[in-house]
Parts: sequence; C-alpha cells; structure tokens
Amino acid sequence: MRRSQRRICIASRSDWTTSPTPLSTRPIRCCRWQATKPPDRCRRVKLEAPFYAQTMEFSCGSACALMALGHFNLAGPLDRDLEVEVWRESNAIEIGGCGRYGVAAPLALRGLRPHIISSADGQGLMERIHERVAGVDPGTLEFFHVMQQRLCARNGVTEERRQPALGDIRTALIAERPVLALVSTALFPEEEDEIPHWILVTGLRGSDLLVHNPLDPPERAHRPVAASALLASALQFGEQALVSVGSRAWPGGDAVAEPALPGDFLDYNYQPA
Repeated sequence: MRRSQRRICIASRSDWTTSPTPLSTRPIRCCRWQATKPPDRCRRVKLEAPFYAQTMEFSCGSACALMALGHFNLAGPLDRDLEVEVWRESNAIEIGGCGRYGVAAPLALRGLRPHIISSADGQGLMERIHERVAGVDPGTLEFFHVMQQRLCARNGVTEERRQPALGDIRTALIAERPVLALVSTALFPEEEDEIPHWILVTGLRGSDLLVHNPLDPPERAHRPVAASALLASALQFGEQALVSVGSRAWPGGDAVAEPALPGDFLDYNYQPA
C-alpha cells in the first residue's frame, strides 16, 4: 500500500492499527478503513481535546474556544483568567454571548484557522436575540458583530454560507478538526431553558456525536448526543452554525469579507460638560 493511501488512526482496540503521528500532539481515534473506502465511512472518531467547564452564565463560547486551543497546545492552563480574556474578545457586549465571528476571532488571533459554515446572512443569531431581548441596543450589537467579522477577515478565517450538515462534522473530525457547534440547551434533557449555546464536538460513534458541553462537570466529557438532533436544535434561533478549527486553512469556502465599520456608531462626538 502506498503511503498516500494509508488512513489508519490511533486506537486502543487490538483490531485497530497505529498511524503516523497526527498534526497535533493529541491523538485522534478512528476506525480502520481500507484505501478503497472514503473517509466518510468512518463510524468512530474521538479527538482527545481537554475539557473545560464554563464559570460564567454566558461564557459557553469562550469555554469552547479554550478547549479548542488546548487541543492544539496553544494555551497555557485552561483557567478562568484565560476564559475571561477570550470572553472579552468574543462577546457581543449587549448580550454577553457571542456569534459565529465572535467564537472564531480569538482562535484565529492565536494562530488557528477556523472555518465557518453558517446558514445565516448578516448577524444571524445576534439579530434574533435583538428581537427577543428587551433593552438591546441594535447599533452596539451591529458594531461588535462587524468588528469581529473584520478580525476574522484579517486573520485567515474562511466561511461558507449554506446549511450545515452532519457530513460537515464528520469530515472535520476525520481531518482532526474539533467543531464548535451552535445548539439549543434543550439538546440536553437536564436543562430547563431553551437558549443558544455553544458546544465542542469531539468525536462520533455510530449515530451519536461525542461532545464537550461546557455546562457539564468534567466527568461528563465526550458525552454522546443524537447526531440528528444536534443541528436541528438551533433552528429556532435563525441560524445554524459550525466552526471547525485546525492548524491549517480548510481547503474550501471563501475568505471572510471585511466589511466597512458602521458609520452611525462612529458619528458619536464627545461633548465635555
């Protein structure tokens, strides 16, 4: 078998075979497949990303970013100091949480190459939250959304504007790219509310996906969820979004466009008393 045909990943079971060292120093686990089988036939993949539980009500996105950084050994201790630092970079100010550009920008600024697949034009999730939450200033929300998009545009983030599919998650995992997924907390039976939430997809096992839910304790890392329910859970928020993360650019999609800054927000003139 030619070296280019080998696609055998590290695993602990005796009927699986060890591959050459993967791109990151953390192992990937995957079922064995022959050169005649495409990689999307793999039914078992597990990325050994570290787990980190969010410490603030609204820091799910930054917690997931920390776990992705830890997977590629691009972060020191995963602690609250780093969580707050990344949250300051990613959140949309008016709501505390973050959208697709918010979670991607801190990763790109630290040397990774996020790839976004989103069903939304414009602000997507951020716009829907503005409609539902009283007191949100739309100008401020738009400004920070645009600023995060500009950071993504200047730091190599790519994107596709289409409906994400489960095949996108499978393909990313096999390429050793953990995936940040926008879901509803209703995906988890123990949660009473239905609010937007970011999780990190770390693997697949048959019809289930393995995820790090930052609302969980560490002992529930890599918990299984039904693959069919994951993307569907976010439909009510006006956006379905996946952000896969790797050390190299994803060979697909377009570079994120760099928008102009919103003029209205910049018209403010300070008038001293």
